[in-house]
Amino acid sequence: MSYQFFYIIFSLMVISAVLSLTFFMAWKNFGHEKHALTWAAAFLAGMLQWGCTVNVDLFPSLESYLLTETALSIAMITLGLRGHCQRTRCRHLPRNLWPCSVAVYSIIVWHILVSPHTGIRMSVVPFFAAITLGMSSYLIISFRQQTRPAEWAAAIAIAIFGVSQFGTGILAFMQGAVANESVRAVYLHFNFLTLPAGYIATSMLIILMMASDIAAQMREMAIKDQLTGLLNRRGFSENGERAFSAARRSDQPLSVIMTDIDRFKFINDKYGHAAGDTALAHFANLVSEDRRQEDIVARVGGEEFALLLPGTELRDAMAIADQLCKKIGATPLKTTVVGLPMTSSFGVAAISDNDATLDDMVLRADRALYRSKRAGRNQVDLESSQMLLAEDGSLQPLS
Repeated sequence: MSYQFFYIIFSLMVISAVLSLTFFMAWKNFGHEKHALTWAAAFLAGMLQWGCTVNVDLFPSLESYLLTETALSIAMITLGLRGHCQRTRCRHLPRNLWPCSVAVYSIIVWHILVSPHTGIRMSVVPFFAAITLGMSSYLIISFRQQTRPAEWAAAIAIAIFGVSQFGTGILAFMQGAVANESVRAVYLHFNFLTLPAGYIATSMLIILMMASDIAAQMREMAIKDQLTGLLNRRGFSENGERAFSAARRSDQPLSVIMTDIDRFKFINDKYGHAAGDTALAHFANLVSEDRRQEDIVARVGGEEFALLLPGTELRDAMAIADQLCKKIGATPLKTTVVGLPMTSSFGVAAISDNDATLDDMVLRADRALYRSKRAGRNQVDLESSQMLLAEDGSLQPLS
């Protein structure tokens, strides 16, 4: 091995060790994500693989070196893809990964020990890497509807690395059964030109992608209520202002429903705070189920919730609130002792020309909510500055 190639391989061994430690620390300190630990194991296998190449003279035979180095290469490639499967929650690939890897390794073993063939032996690993890198790239960009910039960068880099590995495989295969020195020279130069660059670039961008995941998780924690899983007041304000502005620009209807649990303090005092938390989660589930994707549902106070309904007229919002009121009343809270009846009060308002912000709209719905509570609870009240509810149940403009 020339000194130039030795330095490259030694550098890759050190880089693999650093990356393995980096992913392990990411797993340890940022939520124990399985894919981080899997990638740590992948780069550990990579470190051992490059270490074998650096210390090739320590092996008793060339065959023992090739079998060990190849096994570690395939393990690294497999663990890399498995990490992407874990991150994207892909269910159908993981159970087939290791049998496929064993089958690939069997081909190499056959062409080392039984029917030696340099081209096949050296091309199988880069071809396998090209396939798994392509699959990893696809998993990244198909994971969510709106792929993040860091994901695009990682997916593109991984795809390019996969193409380069495919080229490496072709050059390796062109050597034939017995190594052709001229083709081997081209293969080595191409491999050691593209491999370190692709190896380092994809690794760094995967770390960037993980940092993007952590940033998104932190943002979600900032706008989500941990008890109910709904948006909190901040999340409601951010998403609601966008919906409010969109309704203004497009002159589309927009309605808001404010609701809270009747006599929530009684539940807390009599049954304890654990029952109160259960009541909040139960209530959140009832008001959020069957909602459209564009609807915004949030817990905006202790026992107060808000539903913002884009494209919904006031009449339809009233009907939704009435359905929810009846459903909540008919679905008692299951405590450890008994099914506890639970009711709720509602206030409804729709966007008007006088609303400068979302808060103006919410304030009117809040007033309607408090009127419904003063009127006896377990009912729906309409924001009175806009419409009146006639005796026949129809909504009439206030004259």
